[in-house]
Amino acid sequence: MRFIALLVAAVTVVAALAPSAFARVIETEHIRAEIVVRNAVTAPGDATDIAISHTLAPGWHTYWVNPGDSGEAPIPTWTLPAGADAADLRFPAPERLPYPPLMNFGFEDQFALMGRITIPEDWPAGRPFPVTLRMDWLVCSDICIPEGGETSFEIATGPVTEPDSLVAFTFLRAEQALPQTSDAEATYSRGGDTLYLSIPTAGMGLTGDEELAFFPEGRRIIDHAADQDVIEAADGNGITLTMLAGNGRLNGEMRGLLVSGGEGWWITATGDADPEPATASPSLTAASTTPTLTAALPTPPQLGLGQAMLFAFIGGLILNLMPCVFPVLALKALGLVAHANAGAGRRVALAGAYAGGILVSFTAVAAVLLGLKAAGVAVGWGFQLQSPAFVAAMAMLLFLIGLNLSGVFEVGLRAARAGDGAPTQGLSGSFATGVLATVVATPCTAPFMAVAVGTALATSGATAFAIFIALGLGLAAPFVVLTVTPGLARLLPKPGVWMERLKQALAFPLYATVAWLIWVLAQLTGTVALLPALIALVLGGLAAWLYGLSQRGEGRSHKVAASLAAVSLVAAVVAFWPAVSREPPAAAMAADPRNASYSPERLSALQAAGQPVFLNVTAAWCITCKVNEQVIFASDAFDELLATTGTTMLTADWTRRDPMISRLLEGFGRAGVPLYVHYDANGNASVLPQILTPAVLEDAFQS
Repeated sequence: MRFIALLVAAVTVVAALAPSAFARVIETEHIRAEIVVRNAVTAPGDATDIAISHTLAPGWHTYWVNPGDSGEAPIPTWTLPAGADAADLRFPAPERLPYPPLMNFGFEDQFALMGRITIPEDWPAGRPFPVTLRMDWLVCSDICIPEGGETSFEIATGPVTEPDSLVAFTFLRAEQALPQTSDAEATYSRGGDTLYLSIPTAGMGLTGDEELAFFPEGRRIIDHAADQDVIEAADGNGITLTMLAGNGRLNGEMRGLLVSGGEGWWITATGDADPEPATASPSLTAASTTPTLTAALPTPPQLGLGQAMLFAFIGGLILNLMPCVFPVLALKALGLVAHANAGAGRRVALAGAYAGGILVSFTAVAAVLLGLKAAGVAVGWGFQLQSPAFVAAMAMLLFLIGLNLSGVFEVGLRAARAGDGAPTQGLSGSFATGVLATVVATPCTAPFMAVAVGTALATSGATAFAIFIALGLGLAAPFVVLTVTPGLARLLPKPGVWMERLKQALAFPLYATVAWLIWVLAQLTGTVALLPALIALVLGGLAAWLYGLSQRGEGRSHKVAASLAAVSLVAAVVAFWPAVSREPPAAAMAADPRNASYSPERLSALQAAGQPVFLNVTAAWCITCKVNEQVIFASDAFDELLATTGTTMLTADWTRRDPMISRLLEGFGRAGVPLYVHYDANGNASVLPQILTPAVLEDAFQS
């Protein structure tokens, strides 16, 4: 008997520990997820359930399918062999998580998500089936942090599917928490701002006495934060929930979750479709998966072609003063000194090549932008810096140019003999410098330029090209004028050894730009991109050094060094691949009341509460944005201004491509960042200058 008792106790312990023993774990700072497979063996063609059991740190939460006024649902990314299928995750009933004046829907403490994977019929029975699951969460408390991780595991296969009895309790508990699907013939109707949801409760065991809550599947169908009142039908066979209607439109059907005491029922209610609005709604448009702003935005400025081209030309002139263009313009200035004593024809040719490089580049940018917009892609000025591959390529290119200037190898720029020569730049070099100047100018948006580019993208093709060409002419004009002006040599120092030293010194602004681009890459793809990116730069440096040796060597050593340089450069590109191919992490939706992440719902809720709002549309690669953030937003005076005026700051991060933010920019007639908008307590919007000062903000906030 004692042996039997010990055996029973051992089996009980094993059963209790089975989920942990057989689970694969993804663990972050605030969340732990255990992944458990239901079947011990799964036959090809059959499916097996997957339970993802979550445990959150005390005081933290994550989100349901509809996160409410802010947030983001967990995002699974399955990596499976060809022919396999992963079903959508099934969620348990959520809780209401109040953050006045907002209301979120989500989970605290513990909950489980249910998935399902189908093994292809042609998979060899007995061969383990590999699975990789990456989970990305937005985990929030007083702040919100995007967290994520991945795990890999195998599903055992065989001729017959066999459940795993050791994990049966895990799946029983997870399935009991899943909502049921109700066949109740629910209906809805509207009365002014009130939405009435009538539900026959036969078979649910509900009366009007329970504490009920309705969670709509679609966003903005109801006012999430408003109270939901329950009225019991006179015959006791049904209930009616009265809710404050949101800004979304209904198409004749409303699906959602009715929850009571942690138990949920999926309800699909029918009713009249909302009429198409004759005019734009007061703040937000009809419900869709990607909400857009309409009348909350001012009418974009309408510029004539002449005025738009003038603004573009002035904006191009100002671009020459922006920090993003400085490293390239410094190189051009060096070439300008070197050719000061050249003949007029030579100087005009060099100026034309430089301007040609800029104009060709701006024409290409305009063509790509207009082509993508015609294809329905939401893009704007600087869109290429939202591509990890482009950022990585620019970092490597500028790093190699910097090594060239440092004298590691010679390409394009020819080192002159001390005392009687200087670095020179031919026509192809001038053209390439113009192209490079255009590329590095895209992180910056100068005054006048923003409205002009926004007008270009909102007009016809010919007009858009004219505006972009005017922008290019403005960027090229200062150096063209200086190059072709007679008597320039008398105003410039004579060429000499100092130019070689200056050339070497100019490498360091390029190295600084490379460091910034690597930081931008980390913002796009996560910090795991840093190691492969830095290894790639080391390999690129090795390639440059070997190429420099090949230029100074002869015979066999020259060929060996050149071959090794080519191999190192290819290895650098391969090393960059993990950095640029990784999926970006989930976007953060900060809950900091001083600086929350922008969403149309959050903006609408704040405006409904009569709160002033300062909207900051920014990106990690926007240098103008970063200067304002460090000089203005990081100051105590700005914090005090927000507090004294009761203003909430919302930040819309356009670092990665986001169609919602692209449409937000378009609504203000802009094609790039930064964009600063102040909404007063009545919801009236005013666009602020791109170069901010404390006085500008104080006038706007206190007006």
